[in-house]
Amino acid sequence: MRVDRQGVLPSGVERKYLVSTDYGDVVVRIDEAQGSLSPGFLILEPVDEANSADVMTTVPLRAFGAKMLELIEMYGGDMPGGPSLQRMMMQEKASSDLNRIERFARQQADAET
Repeated sequence: MRVDRQGVLPSGVERKYLVSTDYGDVVVRIDEAQGSLSPGFLILEPVDEANSADVMTTVPLRAFGAKMLELIEMYGGDMPGGPSLQRMMMQEKASSDLNRIERFARQQADAET
């Protein structure tokens, strides 16, 4: 499936996910214009009716890790080195992003209390 560089699938549907963590849910949008290794690749938002109404399913954080690897590989970016180094960079980026999602959810939960 081809994705344009504006973060929208050919059908006009934005690529976003509702990710469930121990601290609450987070809307995760993908900014493909950033490149998958960029810190701005994921846009994290608190859940509200406007940004989650069109998301059909909730993905547990740990299951989203596999999706992150797929997204990083799909959108690539400037990945130096051979296949082993690239795979290691992708796994590190996915792990870092999962931690970032969890921290965001925890900060949102703390702000609500």
